[in-house]
Amino acid sequence: MNIDHLKIFINLAETLNFSLTAKTLNLSQSAVSQAIKSIENELGFSLFKRTKRQVRLTKSGTLFYQRVLTILSSFDKAVCDSRDVYQREKSTLTIGTTGTSFEAHTLPLIIKDYRKQHPMIKFYLEYFSHNQLKQHLLNEECDLIFTTKDDLDDTPQIEFSQLASGYFCALVPNENPLSQQKKLKFSDFNHQNLILLNDNWCPPEQLKFQRLLQTYNTNLKATLVDNVSVANTMVEAGLGITVMPDFISFSSHQFFNTIPIDYPIQLIYGVGILSHPTSKATVDFTKWLATCKAFSY
Repeated sequence: MNIDHLKIFINLAETLNFSLTAKTLNLSQSAVSQAIKSIENELGFSLFKRTKRQVRLTKSGTLFYQRVLTILSSFDKAVCDSRDVYQREKSTLTIGTTGTSFEAHTLPLIIKDYRKQHPMIKFYLEYFSHNQLKQHLLNEECDLIFTTKDDLDDTPQIEFSQLASGYFCALVPNENPLSQQKKLKFSDFNHQNLILLNDNWCPPEQLKFQRLLQTYNTNLKATLVDNVSVANTMVEAGLGITVMPDFISFSSHQFFNTIPIDYPIQLIYGVGILSHPTSKATVDFTKWLATCKAFSY
């Protein structure tokens, strides 16, 4: 049954005047009559009793009016609610990260800067391990993720955009003699307390690097932690040395020195989105990130 015809019927049931309904709805009087006739043909009974002087609802028409009024109110509310959800989806971005100190420092600046130009966009942040981040994006539970390129090499459904590149470095507490070195070799880590990320929180290249360190140095002591922030805190407390890409650590260097490691692999950091993103907001934000000054260092 035609929704517009039902709306004409509701108006006519309330005005009981064909010409007034036609004027109110900006229709011709014949269009109103045709709409009512169409409904009556579908129902198989008359909705109105008409005389030259009067139009009134039949008993069946009265009941139909009461029920259809409720249905149309629910329909209009459903349309409004659905449009609100659609608008929220268009103007909402959910970002996944592993919660590194770099991201904790940089993301607030990025989001503030972007919302100056796009004040209607709302942001939500999620913190997960690398493997969980990828799965959330593939499940469309977030819109984009910040990660390293090597973490996505086996996931063709995700498109990667580079934002920064760097190398492996060591965060060495000030009281450790290695903190005075210009560059560290693998052999320098022997007999050291090393704070490493567990497998779930490691992108492939870092996991490979950590295992090489452990294989090369049989006398080092390794402590595994769940995220970069914990590793940073332990270094600041003087509990050991940690290793990570140079662009990841953004903690205060008051308690440690950041020293390059003699290791040839370059790491690439950036943002991943689905190859066929579900929202224009995701595409626009990703393009904007490529021009963001926070990554031009």
